[in-house]
Amino acid sequence: MDKENKERPLRLFIAVRLPDELKSVLERWREAHQHLYPFKKWTHREDYHITVQFLGDVEPERVPAIAEKLKSIASQFRPFELGFGKAGVFGAEASPRVLWAGVIDYKNGLAELQEKVTDAMETLGFAKESRPYRPHITIARKYAGNQGFQLASMPPLLQQTAASEQGDDMATWIADEFVLFSTHLHEKPMYEILESFRMEYS
Repeated sequence: MDKENKERPLRLFIAVRLPDELKSVLERWREAHQHLYPFKKWTHREDYHITVQFLGDVEPERVPAIAEKLKSIASQFRPFELGFGKAGVFGAEASPRVLWAGVIDYKNGLAELQEKVTDAMETLGFAKESRPYRPHITIARKYAGNQGFQLASMPPLLQQTAASEQGDDMATWIADEFVLFSTHLHEKPMYEILESFRMEYS
């Protein structure tokens, strides 16, 4: 990396990634249905995530202090169970800004992680969001269809198959790490992991 890139601010956020199996399921759904729903941007398979906190543009020299705080939080956290929820939208339902999947936080592990992270980041000068935390997985952005989008008629994002007799094998998982992502606009995938933090408290 040249000197200019080293000094350029990084666009950072903290997130929980999805398991590979679930990412593959969502990618297959996109391949099968994308032509029916003309969103301008679809999330790349490797970019599916649940945002914990968006930090914005950050000078590179601040990254070690951020990572140190996140390491400390990870050492105090146990892995927790999450579930894949129903689809929803942000913006007008007929022309949504974002199509997303909900997240089920079974024992409030994600909510507690978000609270700890935002408290720690506040000590480094990153302001907390004023809006309530609404964890979600972004599927697509900027609907551009000529006809109004109809969420109710959209096939489920998580299609169960006969091979999955339990019916929800892929819909729940254990989150055991979170990551610090750097955003590279206009690239695919768009997010680069700067560091990951495994939750191993016992």
